[in-house]
Amino acid sequence: MTFRTLRVDSSNGVTTITLNRPSARNGLNVELMEELHALVDQLRGDASTRAVIVTGAGRVFSVGADVNMLTHIGETYTPEQTREEISKWRITFDALEQLPQVTIAAVNGLAYGGGVVLALACDFRLASSRAIFGLPEIKLGMVLALGGTQRLTRLIGASAAKEMILRGRNVTAIEAQRLGLAHRVSDPGDLMGLARSWAERAMEYSPRATALAKRLIDQSYERDANASAEAETAAQVELLHSAEFLGRVRSLKESGEI
Repeated sequence: MTFRTLRVDSSNGVTTITLNRPSARNGLNVELMEELHALVDQLRGDASTRAVIVTGAGRVFSVGADVNMLTHIGETYTPEQTREEISKWRITFDALEQLPQVTIAAVNGLAYGGGVVLALACDFRLASSRAIFGLPEIKLGMVLALGGTQRLTRLIGASAAKEMILRGRNVTAIEAQRLGLAHRVSDPGDLMGLARSWAERAMEYSPRATALAKRLIDQSYERDANASAEAETAAQVELLHSAEFLGRVRSLKESGEI
């Protein structure tokens, strides 16, 4: 598939997705989101891809939804058309979050609004030291949407989330790490190498165990304690009887590691 707004590179089990609208500071528009949705659908069934890295072209990760597009929507769409478009975007972010592969956001620079939500939909967020995370929606008379309020609150807590969302406050990469929004901070030139190393570590582990563990974590918010325990048990029963688990244990015993 040919993409106009994304650059896609796959090698050795890692697919790197680069938001490729540098002249628009990698703003999210309808075309980009449609292409991202199609790509995520493709990756879901791609057994050769074990990890996914998302980053931005140039010195910006993404400034979020294209403001010109938002103005056009506000001036010309009906409320129902707007609801439908927002739902499509949210479904795309949800689909990214639900990929069975490990996903890594390499936040190489400014991340605003929907760009932050895109990073939040990934399993890990690695940030360049020049990265800035900002949520300016409140200044425009909007709210953070697309699942952003839920993801951010679950990640950093209600108090910190309110400070970022209700004050439209920017945070540096170092502060993002302190809050738990970013996992690691690196020099700009080292960011993609760091992301690649995290992706390669993920490739050492069972793809099925990784997918099940991701699902258990993500769905823990939707289940009570008993339902979560039952889901864990079902996953563990499946994995303990798998050829991969038995083979890995055998190899570790033969190597003397256990």
